[in-house]
Amino acid sequence: MHHNMIRFKPIYILFFLGIIFSFSLDCAAYELESRYAVITYFDHDDLREFNNELYMGRLKSQIRKARGDTIEDEVIAKINFVVEKVMAVLDMFPPQLRFSIVIHPSEKEVQKDFRRIYHIDVEYIAFYSPHKNRIFYSADNAYLRVVAHEIGHVVVENYFTISPPQRIHEVMAQFAEKHVTD
Repeated sequence: MHHNMIRFKPIYILFFLGIIFSFSLDCAAYELESRYAVITYFDHDDLREFNNELYMGRLKSQIRKARGDTIEDEVIAKINFVVEKVMAVLDMFPPQLRFSIVIHPSEKEVQKDFRRIYHIDVEYIAFYSPHKNRIFYSADNAYLRVVAHEIGHVVVENYFTISPPQRIHEVMAQFAEKHVTD
C-alpha cells in the first residue's frame, strides 16, 4: 500500500507545478491606472500599437498629460480625454466612474474572451461586458471611434440605475462614437 503512494507522488507534484505555472502565466500582465480605468495589457508592443492606433487627430492639442512623455502616460491621457469627451457628448456624468480595460494584441483574443464570458462566437474587434464593467480592445483596432463607442457603453451602463434596453444602449454608444470628434 505504501509503495503505491510513493509512485503517485511525482504525478501529484507535476500536477501542482502545472497549476502554479498556469497561474503565473495568467499574472504576466501590466496595469496602468487612469482617472477612470485600470488598463491591463500583456505586452509593451501591444500598448505601443494601441497608442498608435488611437490617433487623436486635431483633438490631440486638447489632451492634458499629467506626467511625462512615456507611452503609458500618453495612453492614460488619451483614455481620460475620451472618457470625459464621451460623458460630455452624452451629457451623462456618472459619479465616481470606474471600469477596467483589457488590451489584447488582436481581435482573436478579444473573441476568445467573449466566448469565455458569453459562450457565443462573434467577430467583434472590441466589446464591453456590463457585468464585469470591463472593455476588451484589440490593439490593432483601437481607432478613436471604436474606443469611444465602447466607452459610450460604459458611461450609459454606469449612469442609469436600471440599464436601458440593448437597442437604446447601442444607439447611445453609436452617438458617442459619431460625435467624439466634435
